[in-house]
Amino acid sequence: MDALPALDVEFVRSQFPAFSHPETGRWAHLENAGGSYVPRQVIDRLTHFFTATKVQPYWDFGPSVEAGEAMDEAKRRLPATFNAPADCVHFGPSTTQNVYVLAHAMRPLLSPGDEVVVTNQDHEANIGAWRRLAEVGAVVREWQVDPDGRLSLEALDELIGPRTRLVAVTHASNLAATVNPVAEVAALAHAVGAVVCVDGVSYAPHAAVDVDALGCDIYLYSAYKTYGPHLGVMYVAPELADRLAPQGHEFNEGTGTGRLVPAGPDHAEIAAAAGIMEYYDAVHEYHLGAPAGDDVTTVRAVFEMFAEHEQALMTPLAELLAAREGVRL
Repeated sequence: MDALPALDVEFVRSQFPAFSHPETGRWAHLENAGGSYVPRQVIDRLTHFFTATKVQPYWDFGPSVEAGEAMDEAKRRLPATFNAPADCVHFGPSTTQNVYVLAHAMRPLLSPGDEVVVTNQDHEANIGAWRRLAEVGAVVREWQVDPDGRLSLEALDELIGPRTRLVAVTHASNLAATVNPVAEVAALAHAVGAVVCVDGVSYAPHAAVDVDALGCDIYLYSAYKTYGPHLGVMYVAPELADRLAPQGHEFNEGTGTGRLVPAGPDHAEIAAAAGIMEYYDAVHEYHLGAPAGDDVTTVRAVFEMFAEHEQALMTPLAELLAAREGVRL
């Protein structure tokens, strides 16, 4: 890819109504755990859905047809944020609840004595529900961080074995600020027949995700931390999804994106999530002068511009810390 232009921060700010609001415009928004601000593309879609299409979707009258089409647009476009097929991506109320559902779906696949590996570097979202598999006889093993807060592949290699059924690991740690080598973790886990679940909540706001390159079986992130509504979005590899016990309504068991959603989907928020991609489109078109042609290429280009901007902002601090004795960056 050719060199990309520098991110125009004023253009980006103009996409977010919060920055021009008389109250929120006065504040620097640094509370990462609460999620990102939301661009007008998401707000407009949510407002329109509640105003014009607040009916049961997928029936054959006007507002219902439009509601279903709005939801389908999100289901069709958001998978590009994983570089994954549309029928492999599921929308749930949060990442924590998505993991909870997955853990229940995996219970029938486990026999007493099967092993589940979690880390002490992860957020509770990717630990708690997996630990509770001990209730059905699973042995929970903890992949512990080194004294410097990092996870070593050597420790994982010693921990897993023929009874390992799952390895759960974060992509980027909100504790130690490290990016874990997910592809290498997946290779080790797959060598013993284990499933790999990756929590990308702290990674997805900063870089494009490619589940093919990572080789993971499950990848999760929170849309509300990537400029969207309060939803959790998860990729589940089709060969694994077919083995998991259905968790949704009986009439949804045959649908790829409905089997792992126990309750009815949040129609309005799913429809509004398409605004995330519309925002990426706007950033891409403003800086590069033309649509990318496909959503995966758009996502990659936009996140490269975001990353270069973050790097520029952080370089003075990084250089200051790197120059200090006793500090590891």
